[in-house]
Amino acid sequence: MWRLLERLTARGGAVTPSVRTGYTVPFDPELFKLVALDLIDEAGVELLLHSLASDVLTGPDTRRVVFETKSGPVVVEADVVIDCTGDGDVAAASGARYEVGRPEDGLVQPMTLMFRMVEFDRPRFAGYVREHPDQWRGVHGLWDLIEQATAAGELDLPREDLLFFATPHPREVSVNSTRVTRALGTSVWDLTRAECAGRRQMEQITRFLRDRVPGFEDAYVVQSGVQIGVRETRRIIGDHVLTGEEVLGARKFDDAIAHGAYPVDIHNPQGTGTTLRRLPLGESYDIPLRCLHPVGVERVLVAGRCISGTHVAHSSYRIMPISMATGQAAGVCAALAVRSGKPPREVPAAAVQRELLVQGAVLREDLRRAVAG
Repeated sequence: MWRLLERLTARGGAVTPSVRTGYTVPFDPELFKLVALDLIDEAGVELLLHSLASDVLTGPDTRRVVFETKSGPVVVEADVVIDCTGDGDVAAASGARYEVGRPEDGLVQPMTLMFRMVEFDRPRFAGYVREHPDQWRGVHGLWDLIEQATAAGELDLPREDLLFFATPHPREVSVNSTRVTRALGTSVWDLTRAECAGRRQMEQITRFLRDRVPGFEDAYVVQSGVQIGVRETRRIIGDHVLTGEEVLGARKFDDAIAHGAYPVDIHNPQGTGTTLRRLPLGESYDIPLRCLHPVGVERVLVAGRCISGTHVAHSSYRIMPISMATGQAAGVCAALAVRSGKPPREVPAAAVQRELLVQGAVLREDLRRAVAG
């Protein structure tokens, strides 16, 4: 993290003190792109953009991943492959078993196109909330206004409220309110349909906010996602399948490589409504290293939202901070495997934990003491 902050300041980002986190960096997506390139260069990563993993060729001690590119197929050979596709594409092509959706009907959480609006008058909106305290709960609400707009034929959305977040810029909000159901992120046809539907919904939402919500009169969309956001597709079956009960029960594991405290957050796969169930106050659950090892597949690790877990558990660990933590752990495990000449599954969890702590990762205090001892 400190290396990231150093790079941000070197490229002109203003880092200011913060009581809550110790530092604050104004959000600048373009600056972050440059910093990411800096860090990749420093690490000696050989980067290949504009390529799509399409197949896996299995050798006795290596994996060869086939990428489709404008230059034709490119085959990359590696001792260990980490699947961070989100959809488990590489693991599935390697023969890993997986599940999709909820057990009763296979439906997945809906897709969402995110967008940002500027020229938002935050004090004026705050005044509306003070006058209508039952119409806004933290980051979502506007139920009465939505009902009125829907009755007038101005809105036709598969959700009953709007959700948006403040950003470090005082006159900007990030809107998370489009919802496209019955679409699967591993289908190019569904992705195409969903992206078009998401942009149509964005148009409706923007008009609604400007016409009916105080504070948005002069607001406009400054950026929308380059593509529709996908919450759920394949969940690779690993050596351990994390369950919703383990998440909500704040389960601890000896081979923990990450932990999370985000609630179970299931957007209704069929339409309106969201299920939100929180962990006990102050608690967190562990993600064991075994969730990163696909059952029956060697020299492949998974990270991000496609790790091993149930539909309910997935709704908590799918978020970006936890995905980043599992990605770091997978990278450490892969590096240790290559250095030792062993498959990743034979790398001791304690060795992974020890290196994660050296890198500044956060693990339970008892694990820190055990590894240090």
